[in-house]
Amino acid sequence: MGARLVLLEQWSKGIALLAGTVGEPEFPPALLEAVRRLVDFDFIMAFAYRGREQPLMLADTLTAPRHQVIAVDYSAGPFMLDPFYQLVSSGVHDGCHRLHDIAPDHFRRSEYFRLHYGRTGIGEEIGFAFPMAGGFTGVTSFARWTDSPPVTRGEMEVLRAIGPAISALSSRHWYHAGTETEGQPLPTSLPGLHQRGFQTLSVREREIVSMILQGHSTESVALRLDISPGTVKVHRKNIYRKLKVSSQGELFAAFMGLSPAHQPYIPRDIPGATDIPQSRVKIIAGGKT
Repeated sequence: MGARLVLLEQWSKGIALLAGTVGEPEFPPALLEAVRRLVDFDFIMAFAYRGREQPLMLADTLTAPRHQVIAVDYSAGPFMLDPFYQLVSSGVHDGCHRLHDIAPDHFRRSEYFRLHYGRTGIGEEIGFAFPMAGGFTGVTSFARWTDSPPVTRGEMEVLRAIGPAISALSSRHWYHAGTETEGQPLPTSLPGLHQRGFQTLSVREREIVSMILQGHSTESVALRLDISPGTVKVHRKNIYRKLKVSSQGELFAAFMGLSPAHQPYIPRDIPGATDIPQSRVKIIAGGKT
């Protein structure tokens, strides 16, 4: 049997098992297992975004300690700087997206990475955007830990090929999840940068604060805003002066004070983060069916 037919057979078997779980609690792990038949991942997570509101945690397959840091802490404020949140906020509502491809050029040097993302232990993340009711856009992410191998070009081709099915199934399963929360206290809206001196910043300066903390270099900010690098540096100097901060760490702390969760963000590590590997069957890579 040719390699393409093997992949098609495995995906068909996965879809057959997955179809019966749509609308049921078993859907997230079943979706993860279906994708694992083609491309191996360690876990799955899904969030729903709408405007400047705190995201909805739709599901994940994490242990409790990892869920606290990766999902709960993320939703408390750092999500505002996340590449997937920024992607959805820019108007993207579908497609397969690799974090490494959509992240800013200095993402790994950013305060967001240093104080949150780098602490999660996530090495690879591939997100599939999908539409939801009530103005929400969902993102189902498949991730690997830092000690797992990077996603290859061939694996990305497979993921893009099955992307429409993943997005459609995710949309079918979670389509009304946002409307089901109406009348509940969450999500709450981001107060619009009106605290901690941010009201003294111009609109352009507020844009630059967000971009700096996301991990955009001076050159990247200049290119995106169509201004010179020198102008960016002047804006940055004025921002630090107005907010009375002297480092990106202090700027990050001030920005997190604007979190829709209305509580301070406390960076924390995952207990036993070095003991990440999980045992699982690699169906294609291992030649098993």
